Amino acid sequence: MGKVHEVFPLVIYQGNIDCHEKFKQYTWELQQYWFDGYKNESPEYSGRIFLHANCKYEMFFDDLKKNIDDYYKELNVDHTKLSYFISKSWVGYHNEKIPQLNPHYHNEANISFVYYLKSSDKSDKFCVSQRTNINENTGGIFETSDQRNTLLGYNKYNCNFYTITPHEGSVLLFPSNIYHHTLEGEERDERIVIAGDVRVSLKPECSNYHQGCTHPTQWLEL
Repeated sequence: MGKVHEVFPLVIYQGNIDCHEKFKQYTWELQQYWFDGYKNESPEYSGRIFLHANCKYEMFFDDLKKNIDDYYKELNVDHTKLSYFISKSWVGYHNEKIPQLNPHYHNEANISFVYYLKSSDKSDKFCVSQRTNINENTGGIFETSDQRNTLLGYNKYNCNFYTITPHEGSVLLFPSNIYHHTLEGEERDERIVIAGDVRVSLKPECSNYHQGCTHPTQWLEL
């Protein structure tokens, strides 16, 4: 057998929110925040996307920043030269009566996150997916339908999705332009999350760098 060179891996970072046990005091309050505006759509789609504006949740966002720092460390990037901005944040709630999320992406942000405030192994799972697989060099060879089945089994080279079962208190960070959705859990136990989007720029003192987004304080609004 020859050697396989694995190139361009996608990084989904899974960390922990240190203040989780203390932050759980807001579980009921955040659940009501979701239900108060429920019209068969999540707060993300009904404009209730500024959870970060409430100072009582500051402890969570402080811990989130630490995780973003660690995410960039894994990418071998100097996070001390970067500034993070929460552009949107909202509450997500799912159980057996509420449809799972369809594949989607957030093209207006750089990093997206999901914090699992309440969850179990039987809750809906987190899934990232791709519309096409670059390794499928001959059309249809990765299909598993009854009419066409050339695939012997799924592995990391031929699958179009990857599933994660996060534990309560964990947070996932991933590129916002990646398709993601939920996959039904075994019993669809109640799941409450805080999700959101992050914009990333260089710090003001790094504005002379050739690459990277300059700091918003150095922009001009027209």
